[in-house]
Amino acid sequence: MNQSLKRVNLLRSPRATLVAIGLAVVVGLYLWTDIPADNGWPLAGAIETHDDHDHGDEGHDDQHDDHAGHDHDHAGHSEADSIELSAQARANLRLTTRVATVQPFKEYVEIPGVVMPWPGRTHVEITSPLTGVISSIRISRGEMVASGTPLFTLRLTHQDLVNTQEAFLTSLGQLDVERREIQRLTSIASSGAIAASKRIEREYERDRLLASLQAARQSMLLHGLTVEQINQIEQSRELVREVTVFAPILHSDRSLHHDSSEPSLPPGMPFDASNRHQDSGHAGVHGASQMQAASWATTRFANVVQPAPPHPEHIDAEFLITDLMVSRGQSVQAGQSLAQLSDYSQLLIEGSAFQRDSETLREAANRKADLQAVMDLGAVDQSIIDGLRIVYLGNEVDRVSRALPFYVSLSNEVERSVLVGDERFVSWRYKPGQRLTVRVPTKTLEEAIVVPKEAVAEEGPERFVFVQNNDHFDRVSVHVLAGDSMNVAIANDGQLWPGQTVAVSGAHQLQMAIKNKSGGEIDPHAGHNH
Repeated sequence: MNQSLKRVNLLRSPRATLVAIGLAVVVGLYLWTDIPADNGWPLAGAIETHDDHDHGDEGHDDQHDDHAGHDHDHAGHSEADSIELSAQARANLRLTTRVATVQPFKEYVEIPGVVMPWPGRTHVEITSPLTGVISSIRISRGEMVASGTPLFTLRLTHQDLVNTQEAFLTSLGQLDVERREIQRLTSIASSGAIAASKRIEREYERDRLLASLQAARQSMLLHGLTVEQINQIEQSRELVREVTVFAPILHSDRSLHHDSSEPSLPPGMPFDASNRHQDSGHAGVHGASQMQAASWATTRFANVVQPAPPHPEHIDAEFLITDLMVSRGQSVQAGQSLAQLSDYSQLLIEGSAFQRDSETLREAANRKADLQAVMDLGAVDQSIIDGLRIVYLGNEVDRVSRALPFYVSLSNEVERSVLVGDERFVSWRYKPGQRLTVRVPTKTLEEAIVVPKEAVAEEGPERFVFVQNNDHFDRVSVHVLAGDSMNVAIANDGQLWPGQTVAVSGAHQLQMAIKNKSGGEIDPHAGHNH
């Protein structure tokens, strides 16, 4: 009896009360909070899965509310690594997809560059052949003209050309007199009425006049007159008062054609010995004298007439009028610039490489590697130019920028052409001064999954791509082998399979959406006091 009373008193003591309260608190923590499960306390899983516990169903409901309505066919990825996108969301992100494939990946060294004219080829300076006044301008700035197109008309005020034409006409008149005299003396000498020396003197004078005429012809050609104009002077016996300046004609080696480089003699000017024999009608000593005269005339002409060019072939060329330096009515001097014509069909890209890239450039030039050039057209658009070759490497490093220049050939094309009356105005696709990036290949990875750079999201050391699974995109961690400003090479190690559809744009936005989704959940117990 006394022992029973002692036990009752012990249970009623303050110490027993504190122990009971402590047990109640521990049981409450197990039953009514998620602390045991979150901290891995013993029996937490058993209590949560106990069938007779009233809170078990509620706990399961809380855990599955967030997954209600989701399709769990995309096994292998947790819900935290998957995001569902509506059609509107994909449109807002401008999301595009592509099937992953295994292909070679070329690694490039990227070097800044700028489009520039080809020195000595692109620009042609049109100068005044003589002193005169601009009477008409037949072209406009920005117009495309073909070789041989009339550009300017000059009214002559050049005294040297006037004097040359006068001397040419005088010599023509004297030549006519000498020819008639030779014919008269030839008929008389056949009867022995006069000495043969008289006729020989006249033949010498004829040869001298022929040489003088040829020298005058060359002088007029160099002053800007054409062969047709000189022949017109000979036929009409009138001076030329105006000169037309034409667009240059090019040879196959891109050199400029000039009429003085291909001398042609007008009809009625014999220069060979056979013609002189026919004029004299005699042989023997008279023939020997004529041969000496012919030799003297030929030597005289050889000092005046330029040899025929080794490249008479002409090519069709078109030029853009890039600058006009004169106005109508303006007086110009011989050699003064009138206009600048430009042929933009072939340009150069000048790259500015670091000195450490010189070996890479040399190897690319030696093996004639195909280079790329990337030109930005806007915020996201780019134009890629393939199949470029290095023309030559610079031989000096810039002392200020420490850059090594190199030059790449660039074939141009007309992107727009409009006809205004009889004038054609064009716009070339590539223009001097445009900036771009030159990509020089270094090595090739044969087996890699190549995706655009925008398809890979970064978070610390991790790299992710997003694989499409119906209306979901699953985040997949990948191993990046190499990359540049355009593409990324991913290891074909089973994380990303060839044939899977991946998002090739908007990977960063998808990564941010997944992070916001995982970090933005509302704590169901926030504000509860236990």
